[in-house]
Parts: sequence; C-alpha cells; structure tokens
Amino acid sequence: MSLSDRLNTLRRQAGVTPERRNADEVVRDGAGPSGTAPGAESGQETGSLTDPSADPEGTSGNDGSVREGRAPATGQGESPQRARALAELRERIRRMGAAPKPPSPQDAPPSAVPPAVGKANSATALAMSPNGPAVSVDELAERLGGSRIGEHVILLDRELPPGREHGRLALGEALGAAWPFWEAGERVGFIDTETTGLAGGAGTVAFLVGLATPSGEGLRLRQWLMTAFAGEGAMLESVDAALAGCERLVSYNGKTFDLPLLRDRRRMQRRNDPADSAHTDFLHPVRALYGHAWPDCRLRTVEERLLGLQRTDDLPGADAPWAWQAYLRFGRADLLQRVVRHNADDIFSLAVLGPALAGVLADPPAQLASPEGAARLLHRLRGPVEARRLLQQCEQRLNPAGRLWLAREWRRAGVRERAVALWQPLAEQGHPEAIEALAKYHEHQRRDPATALEWARRLPDAPDAHARCARLQRRLAGS
Repeated sequence: MSLSDRLNTLRRQAGVTPERRNADEVVRDGAGPSGTAPGAESGQETGSLTDPSADPEGTSGNDGSVREGRAPATGQGESPQRARALAELRERIRRMGAAPKPPSPQDAPPSAVPPAVGKANSATALAMSPNGPAVSVDELAERLGGSRIGEHVILLDRELPPGREHGRLALGEALGAAWPFWEAGERVGFIDTETTGLAGGAGTVAFLVGLATPSGEGLRLRQWLMTAFAGEGAMLESVDAALAGCERLVSYNGKTFDLPLLRDRRRMQRRNDPADSAHTDFLHPVRALYGHAWPDCRLRTVEERLLGLQRTDDLPGADAPWAWQAYLRFGRADLLQRVVRHNADDIFSLAVLGPALAGVLADPPAQLASPEGAARLLHRLRGPVEARRLLQQCEQRLNPAGRLWLAREWRRAGVRERAVALWQPLAEQGHPEAIEALAKYHEHQRRDPATALEWARRLPDAPDAHARCARLQRRLAGS
C-alpha cells in the first residue's frame, strides 16, 4: 500500500474529513522556497536512495518532469522517493486533516482490497474495492434513515409495528412473557453488536450496537453506528443511557462476546459500567435443547429450523469488519448498509426467539427437542419442581439418564415407589446406579437383606460392592 493510501486510511479512522488533494500537491505545497523538502535544511546532505548510474535515461531528476509517478526532484541531490516520504510524513504529523482524494481503481494496488475472511467469496472481496464515490457521514446518515448525534456517530431510531412478521412469528410476540426466561411487564432489551473482529482483546472494537426494546404496542429499534474510532466515547455514552432502562438484556453468545467487549471498551474510554441487569444468553438454551440433533447452534441455523426464516441478500457477519474498513478507507457505504440490515435481522430473531423457545419447553418431544436438556434448563431457571414436572410429562420419551434423573427426583420428594418403578427395568438392563439404588432400598426401607444381597451381587466388581455384600451376608447369618 502506498503512503498516500495509508495516510488516507489513518485520517478516515481518526474521523478527519478528507480534502481532495493528491500526493504530488502535498509535496509541492510542503517544499521550501529553496526547493528542499520540509524537514531538510538548505545545504544539508540527505544522501540518495538510488544510484544515478542505474537511471536508464541518464537523468538525475532535475528536469522538472515527473516520471513513473514520482515527484519532481528538489535540486539538492534529494531523491524523489525521499522527498515524497518526508513531505507526506510531515503533513501527517502537522495536519492530519489534508487527505488525498479517494484512490481510483487504477491507483489502488491489489493489496488495497481487504482480504476476504471466513466464508467471504471473490464477489464480496471485489465489492470491497475502492470503486464508486466516497460517501460523507451526512450522506451515510441520510441513506440509512438516521441522524448524527455526534461528529462520528449516527443513530437510527425506528418504531416497528407488532404485526411485522419475522419468519413464522410476529415481532409483537416479544411484548409479552416468555416463560421461563422473563415475565410479562419486565423491561427487556435485545442487544447485538457488529465488531472489527472476533478474537476479542484491546484491538477489537464494536462499531455498530443495536438494541430493541418494547415500546407501546410495538418494538423500538435503535442502532448506533460509529463512523470513525474517534466516535467511540460518544457512542458508548448514548448506548449506556439506553441500557439503563433495561431490567434484562437478551443476546446470542453475548455472555461470552458482546457484553464483555462493551465492558472492555468502556474501560478503554475510562467510563463506568451501567447498573447490572439480568442477562439471558439464548445460545445456551438452544444448545441444551438441540445440541444433540442439529449440526451446529449458530443463530442462522436457529432461524432456519425453529423460526422458519430464510434470509436473502444477507451479508455474512464475518464480512462486517471489512465492510467497515471499506468505509473508513474508501468512503464505501453500500456494504455498510447491508451490515446495518444484518444487525437488525439478528435483533429481530432475538426478539421472537424467546416465545419460540417457550413453546418448545411446553412440549419438547413435539418440537424434536431433548426432554433432558429442557429439564436441565428448567432446573436452572425455575428449580427442581418444574424440572420434575417436565420429566414426568415426558417419561416415555426419556433416555436412561433421564429416567435415572427422574427416579432421583422422586426419591428426594419421598415418593420411593415411583422411583422403584423406574429403577427396576434399568437395573435389569445392567445400569449400576439403578442396581445400587435397589440394593439400598431393600436393605434400608424394606428391611429385606436377602433381596438386597441379590441386587448387590450384580454390582460391578469394586471394593464398595464387596463391602456391601459382606455386610449383608453377616446380617443374614446373624438373623
């Protein structure tokens, strides 16, 4: 990448409005009256980076012409390359505001096109080239239907009707309760971010934050788009003000990625965290319910299999960092508009996923979900009583581990006859836990050491099993 390209990128990242000046103009404007490059005193020997004897034309650069795109020589033995480098570096330090015009496709070398990552294809990489006119922040805000709330921050604020469909469900479904995740009337916020990378750490920044909250009869969607790194502080301030009105945040993998990233960025900006709120990360319920059956638990898979949603013309999330870089470097806005739509679709999916998962928990087998996973989820969210109710409801569909779990729940509840009915067939199939449970039951509850010994002798060869058998044999011998 040329120096002008690098300087252009740095200025856009800093949020400085580019000026339409090219590199040669910067060199000519920065040259002193004696023709020396800025930073080089008159008469100072600067040396040459090239051998004059290697010049096939036999010129030293003093003919006032520009060859091979080089700046004119300075007349002091200065090489054109060194003069250009000194001039542009001086401009970079002194001004940081005079940027060359966005490079044309002929000016941009192949390395100027960001490499595609993840599943990005060649068409996406081509679209990220500097073709097309640069778009200012005001023009970008107008295209997105938003407004500037700071020098480098755009806010999109929309009210969505409850009847708007998203897959098989309507957004109005998110306005009520989604038991067991949240109750009716709870102030819920659905949050998702688009970032400059997925690795995390100090170098990863959230350049787009989306938040949807119930508003009257519909859903209010706010999206904060940062158009330069200098806008991060203002964006976080506005986002945190909106988060203060949420009692619960709902995300997808936000427990591991989105919320820790926002926390770290606040600390980098020396901002305090907002008040703690409850958090529901839907990735974990989806894994508990469908991790055994689906090839993966990505949000896209959830949309297709559970919500009945097929996205069209969606920009993959892995391409979001390059779309933002395309705007910073070249002023390209088309891909950034697709990132904003992608973020909105993610948030809409979060909003309707709560009611969808609540329906799955009402009857897991009918939704091809794991009853055991549903019971674990209910046990964590609502306690053992609800977990036992669901296990009992799905008893005929439980695997051996699920039936053993239900038997333990009956034993804890003091309903041992129900537990024995579950242990008996499992013990006959050779499950050690069921065999040991029956041996204990006949020894301590039924006071029947002979039957207890029969079951104890079926236990796997282990010291505890030997000790149990020896104790029961002594009791039988002494009776």
